[in-house]
Amino acid sequence: MKIYPQEILDGLSEKVQSSASVALESEILIDSDMAHPNKEEIEKTLAGYGFSNPDQIDLFYLNSVLVSTGWNKNDDVFDASEAWAARDTPVDKQFNYMHDESDIIGHITGSMVVDRNGNKIDSEEPPQQFDIITSAVLYKSWSNPELRERMSQLISEIEDGKWAVSMECLFSDFDYSVVSPDGGMKVVARNETSAFLTKHLRVYGGKGEYEGYKVGRLLRNISFSGKGLVNKPANPRSIILKTEEDPFDDSTSNLLIEEFRMSDSQSVDSVEIEVEAAVASVNDELETIKADHEAVVAGLTATIADRDAKITEMEESAATLTSELEDVKAKLADTSKELGDAKAEIRQMIRTAQAKDAGISEDKIEDTLAKFDVVDDEAFAAMLDLIKTQAHVSLESPSDPEPVVVEEPVAEAEEEVEEEVAEEEVEDAEVEETEAALVDAPEPVQSGFASAAEFFRTSVLKTTKNLK
Repeated sequence: MKIYPQEILDGLSEKVQSSASVALESEILIDSDMAHPNKEEIEKTLAGYGFSNPDQIDLFYLNSVLVSTGWNKNDDVFDASEAWAARDTPVDKQFNYMHDESDIIGHITGSMVVDRNGNKIDSEEPPQQFDIITSAVLYKSWSNPELRERMSQLISEIEDGKWAVSMECLFSDFDYSVVSPDGGMKVVARNETSAFLTKHLRVYGGKGEYEGYKVGRLLRNISFSGKGLVNKPANPRSIILKTEEDPFDDSTSNLLIEEFRMSDSQSVDSVEIEVEAAVASVNDELETIKADHEAVVAGLTATIADRDAKITEMEESAATLTSELEDVKAKLADTSKELGDAKAEIRQMIRTAQAKDAGISEDKIEDTLAKFDVVDDEAFAAMLDLIKTQAHVSLESPSDPEPVVVEEPVAEAEEEVEEEVAEEEVEDAEVEETEAALVDAPEPVQSGFASAAEFFRTSVLKTTKNLK
């Protein structure tokens, strides 16, 4: 079934979809108390159809009014043309117990249309008022003793008037039947314009009224799907719809909505203005919702754009900072190198001056500085002090030896050799004493002094001796 936007806004979508069927109660007509006029003619006609297969000992026969054109107590309306088109659909449908499809107790055997006086209608065009009466059978024979006993009890109670028949009907659409305060009835097509009336129908929770007008649901595309045996209330609805209760007549059926007024207080002659106002209201609400939605979307879009801009700005700042940091690192590396070079140059100048002061010859200074470049300044200074000390000892040795006695050359030579050996022993002892003092010194100092001692022996002392 089609659902219109207004019905969705009114929260009726599921109700409209789920209520595409109706059930109507009517009395069962049996021989003893059949209340419909001309009942004998009806029974004869139904039997003449051959549907009932009469006089079967295992069947119980009954007739009932399936539906009458007009309004029912739920404000559902059966239009003459719709009911007429569906007049043959009940035949061969199920007859169940209390609308339980798993509990089938019989079936519908025939259907006929009669006027309000019980006369069969054979014309091609239906009158505005008629009844659809069906014949049916219940199954009396059951192999199960309990089911057999239940059916016997039901038939007894049916004959006592304790049960009723409830018709089930399917439909795929509906319109509105509207009755004015003065009794005039009009049919209003259900569409997007008039769908606001759905919420006023009783079946969907409304009061069945709109501004003093009675509103009913006129069923379209009907198919009778069966009937059930149900408990009958104390005062069941009459099977014949009284004339004064039926709003349909030949002069007012299926008229357009524009032909009647919905309210005496209104200055227009139709509900079209009301419908247009309702539609306009709905459109306004939809526009408001749309505008709110667009505002939210625009706000989110602006927020996202602002966020993206900030992210881009942060990325650019990060890139700039990274570049600047790399520049700083490069400059720092250059400065460190320049500083290192300056320190090395100053260190070279200081050590050159120290080496000269220690008495190392010009041609030996560069080699000396290169050889002791790995030692720290303290070790280098100690090494130069050692050189100064050894050089001083060597210079204090006798420079004017005793006159050589020619007559005793061997003794004199031996004495000279002994003096030289004694001098070397003294010098070696002083070096060893200095080296021993450095046993507890740090490793770089010890290494430096070891190199200095070796250098002193091989270069300085040798040079000093040569000078002698």
